[in-house]
Amino acid sequence: MSEISEKCYCAGWLKNLEYVLWHAVENGEKKFGQDSIARSEIDKMKQLSTVTNCWIYINNNEAETAILLDEWKILQHNSFAKDPNIING
Repeated sequence: MSEISEKCYCAGWLKNLEYVLWHAVENGEKKFGQDSIARSEIDKMKQLSTVTNCWIYINNNEAETAILLDEWKILQHNSFAKDPNIING
């Protein structure tokens, strides 16, 4: 995930990266910054999240944290409902 952030924005973890990448996982390839999120990257994120049953997000302590997929789906749904622009990076 951070590799995609570096590739597209030259940033280790762009604000709301986890939401942008999840949107790509659900909707396909996406232009992102100076590059795009490629199908191969999406497939890898899908595979890893399925195998681990987790997604990585930035928690309240501003640390990269694994969260169970079911919990992540609720969190991202609620976050998107509050701010639909969260997926714009």
